[in-house]
Amino acid sequence: MTKEKSCGAVIFRKHQNRLQYVLIQQRYTLHYGFPKGHMESNENEIMTAYREVKEETGLDVQIYDHIKGRTHYSPKPGVIKEVVYFLAQAKTFLLQKQETEIADAMWVDEQQVLDLLSFTTDKKLFKSVRRRAK
Repeated sequence: MTKEKSCGAVIFRKHQNRLQYVLIQQRYTLHYGFPKGHMESNENEIMTAYREVKEETGLDVQIYDHIKGRTHYSPKPGVIKEVVYFLAQAKTFLLQKQETEIADAMWVDEQQVLDLLSFTTDKKLFKSVRRRAK
């Protein structure tokens, strides 16, 4: 079994007295999820999360490294993938999607996130970290 690892972030902001979160839609699968990507050999988990957030959304964020969750899935036979997500607060708010990989990037009200997320593992992750957003 081959193991792969990616890192990303559940990004939030306070907007008009309510919490909003960033969701991205993958260009080729059209699945909704959180920004994430493969770790490079010279990176740790946090470095990867910062890089992927910037590449996929254009946002500057503050990552809370003590608040994280993990998901696991098999993207193809013989491969198990671990994804580490950190909770992150946006420091900038203008989304600039990565055109080559991302079909859409949007700020979504908290109550809409669960309706839009494509995968059960991401929904469970969101439920576990959202109560820590302030």
